[in-house]
Amino acid sequence: MLRRAAAATNPSFSAASAEAACVLLNNATTRMSRVWGSVFASTSKSSAFFSSSSVALNDASESFSSKSSSTPIAIFARTTTTTTTKLTTNNTNKRTYASQAKAVDALFKRPLPHKTQEQLIKSAQRFGPKRPGLIAVKAGMTCDWDEWGKRHPLTVLWIDDNQIVQVKTEENEGYSAVQVGSGYKKPKSVTKPELGHFIKAQVPIKRFLSEFRVTPPTMKMYKEDEEGDDDDDNNNLDVETVEIKGAREYKVGEELNANHFFAGQYVDVQGVTSGKGFAGPMKRWGFSGQPASHGNTKKHRAHGSIGQCQDPGRVFKGKKMAGQMGGRKRTVQNCFVYKIDSERNLVYVRGQVPGRKGSIVKVRDALRKRATVEELEAQIGQIGVTIAPKSSKDPYSAYNKD
Repeated sequence: MLRRAAAATNPSFSAASAEAACVLLNNATTRMSRVWGSVFASTSKSSAFFSSSSVALNDASESFSSKSSSTPIAIFARTTTTTTTKLTTNNTNKRTYASQAKAVDALFKRPLPHKTQEQLIKSAQRFGPKRPGLIAVKAGMTCDWDEWGKRHPLTVLWIDDNQIVQVKTEENEGYSAVQVGSGYKKPKSVTKPELGHFIKAQVPIKRFLSEFRVTPPTMKMYKEDEEGDDDDDNNNLDVETVEIKGAREYKVGEELNANHFFAGQYVDVQGVTSGKGFAGPMKRWGFSGQPASHGNTKKHRAHGSIGQCQDPGRVFKGKKMAGQMGGRKRTVQNCFVYKIDSERNLVYVRGQVPGRKGSIVKVRDALRKRATVEELEAQIGQIGVTIAPKSSKDPYSAYNKD
């Protein structure tokens, strides 16, 4: 196309041929400018390339101006000049965005105010350190009878090959956390960045990843000076290293199994509820519905009025109506760990948890009912099947004759 259009620069061609060549060259140069713009946008030679091209084409367009008013070379010259301007603007925007990202990153890594840091240390010392959770598969439900003869519904959670993939520290990322991976995934099913992430950690390719905040073994305590300097940047403050009892360092590649918990403690289980699709108000919210007779027709399972009249003349936010039911992330707190089977990596939790059979859930120490450091050190790591101790309260004491 370029060769045919370039023939229009020959003075022996007619005006009609020149006009036809203008159209051809205009289409070709527009396409080529887009291609060259995308190819050379990431190189440092793009600006010089388009600048030199635009100068040469401007000179050529002046010699061709006598044949046609809308020369294709001039059009291409203007196109390349516009492309050069756009590339320069994009590079400027990229530099601006990069500087903004660095500023946000620096702000995120900024140390916490000393008063907030002191509160975190006191909380860790009082309630115990935060430990990483586990990624489990909901295997189903069963039941068991305790020594009192009481029946307990249990949810079976399978801990599928959990490993630590990444450890984040306050010095590098600005906070302490552990990234846990679970399951297995084929190498052809992951992207190159994900593959490099697992190769760097020297762990097998994981199907699921989740991040849990943890308490570091040592934390910095900032003390105010005698003048009571209240500096949020922690400048000119004395620093004292405080050791957190029960906290430890986690290493990349470390395996986590069912022994991470112990029978008798409480955990929080997070999962995605079973999707029910579009449901009416009776199924979704438990509405009683409308009368079956006495003049009511076609609206037996529908809700009633959804608002007032002209004042306020709108439906309030959060009104319970028909809509999508299920498929939401929910957390069940204070689930009692009834039994631990370390040989099969099974955790038996009393009650129900969100999700269907085979769904993925996250299990971590209960936030409101934490186990003490002494209990964790004494109970964790037991081999075999362990069951929660017998309850001291007799569930059938009300039926005793004495």
